[in-house]
Amino acid sequence: MDGNRRYAKKHQLQRIVGHTRGYQTLLEVLKWCNELDVKVATVYAFALDNFKRSRKEVESLMELATRKFTEMLDSEKTISQYGVRVQVLGALDRLPTKLQHVMARVMQSTRGHTKLTLNIAFAYSARYEVQQAAVSIRRGVMEGDLKAEDSQSGLLERCLYTSGLPEPDLLIRTSGETRLSDFLVSQCRRGTYLSFVKALWPELSFWNFFGVVFAYQRHHASLVHDRRSMAEIETKTDAEGVDDDNMEERILRFIEKRKKERERYIDRLAVQFQCASASSR
Repeated sequence: MDGNRRYAKKHQLQRIVGHTRGYQTLLEVLKWCNELDVKVATVYAFALDNFKRSRKEVESLMELATRKFTEMLDSEKTISQYGVRVQVLGALDRLPTKLQHVMARVMQSTRGHTKLTLNIAFAYSARYEVQQAAVSIRRGVMEGDLKAEDSQSGLLERCLYTSGLPEPDLLIRTSGETRLSDFLVSQCRRGTYLSFVKALWPELSFWNFFGVVFAYQRHHASLVHDRRSMAEIETKTDAEGVDDDNMEERILRFIEKRKKERERYIDRLAVQFQCASASSR
């Protein structure tokens, strides 16, 4: 979702207007994803590095995010209309309390939706994501859920925020930039088609989007071949030197435990949102 600020500058608007237009584009993209039967979409909304921006801009973005996540709770809005499950990927604890609570309520209320999963990377960086996965694995070893050698079996990748989701088939970077900017670096390392579009995010049109999807489809066979080849090599490498019939079962239990802990954490935050809403009436 790159180019909101440049869009505002280009049209002599306040920066927050650019970000608001960017949110409107997100809703349009969700409609296009529904029409093209896309099952998982991930957008980069706010990087950890964005906290380095001016205090005024950061506060405005947090207020805008709080309003828009609150709107998602309205059953008539696009998020519910299209059966979208919302997940927020990032350091929630670094966000304002009110925003944490409303994000949690949205995640909780859409948990049962299955038509499209929308991942919103907020207070996110790929480096931080990997660090958190490593911390989780280390804790698992210390608590006896894992053995130290389990980390040799591709476990780190299975403990990322996107655990349980398919690898990205297509990544679109708007505004003409040709870098990933610390976004889904681990997930896009094999078989992901990268497309760099000149249009700023608020200017992204259906034809921009459809054109990229069409280009991806032309390369689909070779991308699938590359992904399978890399997966086979990694599986063979991971298996070398590992002699533990219980490893996979142990890892699956650990991953399920992490999932339930995450859901309980989200549920606690969501309850706080409901309590705050009730007290304000």
